[in-house]
Amino acid sequence: MRLVAAGGRILYSRIWQVLANAAVVFVVAKTLGPTGQGHYSLTVAIAQLSSALLAAGMGLAAVPPLRRGLVTATRMVTVQSVWLLLMALVLLAAGAMAHTDAVAGFLHLELGWTRGVGFLVALAAMGLMIFEIFSYDLLARGRLVIGAAVNGWRAAGHLLLVATLAGFGLLGFVSTVAAFAVAQFMGALTLTAVLVREIRRPPAGPLPDCQEPSGPPLPVGLGRLPLFRLIAFNLKRGWVGQLSAVAYFLLLRLDQALVLNWHGAAEVGVYSVAVHMGEMLWLLPGAMTPLLVHTSAASASDPDRDRTASRAVRLGILVTLAAAIPLAVVAGPLLALLAGGAYAGAAASLRALLPGIVAFAPGAVLSGDFIGRGKPHWNTQASLLTLAVNLAMGLLLIPEHGAVGAAWSSTIAYSCGSLLMIIRFRQTTGLSIRSALRRRR
Repeated sequence: MRLVAAGGRILYSRIWQVLANAAVVFVVAKTLGPTGQGHYSLTVAIAQLSSALLAAGMGLAAVPPLRRGLVTATRMVTVQSVWLLLMALVLLAAGAMAHTDAVAGFLHLELGWTRGVGFLVALAAMGLMIFEIFSYDLLARGRLVIGAAVNGWRAAGHLLLVATLAGFGLLGFVSTVAAFAVAQFMGALTLTAVLVREIRRPPAGPLPDCQEPSGPPLPVGLGRLPLFRLIAFNLKRGWVGQLSAVAYFLLLRLDQALVLNWHGAAEVGVYSVAVHMGEMLWLLPGAMTPLLVHTSAASASDPDRDRTASRAVRLGILVTLAAAIPLAVVAGPLLALLAGGAYAGAAASLRALLPGIVAFAPGAVLSGDFIGRGKPHWNTQASLLTLAVNLAMGLLLIPEHGAVGAAWSSTIAYSCGSLLMIIRFRQTTGLSIRSALRRRR
């Protein structure tokens, strides 16, 4: 599949997803107010972090053996399903723990949780985890566009739920969390149905040779391992890459926890609107990620592999910059119009955040390239560096400058992480940074 054709289809789905997500953010923010929006943003963050932790690399580790045909798709999905059932029990127990007196009192005070919210968060985390794991299986089979398409429909369904609740005057904190949970779980069920249908038929064509990943080679008899030994194998192979996902998530949301500590939930609510607006721009360069997971897994002798990755990096920077410049210009009136006057202060945070959003666009693209090359630990290194810089700068800037300080700390951190990823890309391809970012005639 050509980069432009597949990338265009994914980009179309991503643009639709961006618009739907933006509409949800503004409807929820305007309805709940800054404090409610802050509680909601932090609650969603807990669901996302739980999903990233419990997924444990089960999807990421499945890509090489599936691409090489060492394990059948049916066998791998069975292994992953057993793991998901075990993690469902963990989430159910966590949801029940959230209702114990001591924990429930803390969550109500800090996050506005009431009875039942813990189980809704568990449902959302389960949906997110299923979607992540099974998306990798589809990528391994060369189905590059399906995940983005289902993501777009999931965002549309979420918007429909939120708009319906708002239209009937039923959109409160609990119903907003419920809409998020239902949207994530229904998206997961949809992707599962697509995957089941996909594995019942053979791949559309032969898969290219794959780059051997770092670490021990894959055993030839991998598919004959007992069920729980194959689970253990996936955990062993996938945890390093998944650590990157966890660290990446923390660097995106740790600053909100720091803002909560020094300035309260209302400041988090205002800042979260700016963050969501900025991060939506990453969905555009992220359209290249599934392509590179696939194409960068080709043999190192393939001359198109590095050229494709360089082209994707350039496209990622251009589309992000093209969206960021007008957004910075109209940030003030746009946020006041769409989210309400209570969020006018988010414009300063958004303008401080946008340089970092653009700076990290190459990183958003190269994460897929590194996975395809069998170097997920490079993503982990960049995420950990970014997290450390974000924490250090956040502790320095947030106490005095609040949301704007959080935005600047993120911009500095994103720039550092992206620079490390570009350097890694240069090391593995031999391309200079200038040639990697400059269009070839």
